[in-house]
Amino acid sequence: MLQANQSTCALFVGTWVRDDTYPMYQSSSCPIIDAEFNCQMYGRPDSDYLKYRWQPLNCELPRFDGLEFLMKMRGKTVMFVGDSLGRNQWESLICMIYAAAPRTQIQMIRGDPLSTFKFLVIN
Repeated sequence: MLQANQSTCALFVGTWVRDDTYPMYQSSSCPIIDAEFNCQMYGRPDSDYLKYRWQPLNCELPRFDGLEFLMKMRGKTVMFVGDSLGRNQWESLICMIYAAAPRTQIQMIRGDPLSTFKFLVIN
C-alpha cells in the first residue's frame, strides 16, 4: 500500500535513489534467467546499477514482498506480452518471488512463443 498524501503522490515523477538493501535477488541464484540477459555472467564489471530503487515524488512505495504477492495472486494468472523488455520483466518478477520463497515447488514450461511458470505450493 502506498504511504502518501494521495492528492500529491506522483508515481511517475521522482528519482532513482541508492538503496543498499537491493538487489532483491542474485541473478546467479535464480534458475530461470536466460544467459543472454545475465549481465554479471557476461562479465559486466560493475554492480552499482543494481542498488537503485524508484522514489516517487511525495510518497513511499512499499518494498515488494514475494510471499504476499503469491498469496494475493493465488488462483490468478499474470501475463506479460511483448518483446525482450517484457521477458526481462517477467524473469525479474519470478526471481523476486523465488528469492522470497526458495523452497516453493515450481513448474516451468518453455515454449515458443508462450512460456508458463507456476508456483505450485507455498511452503
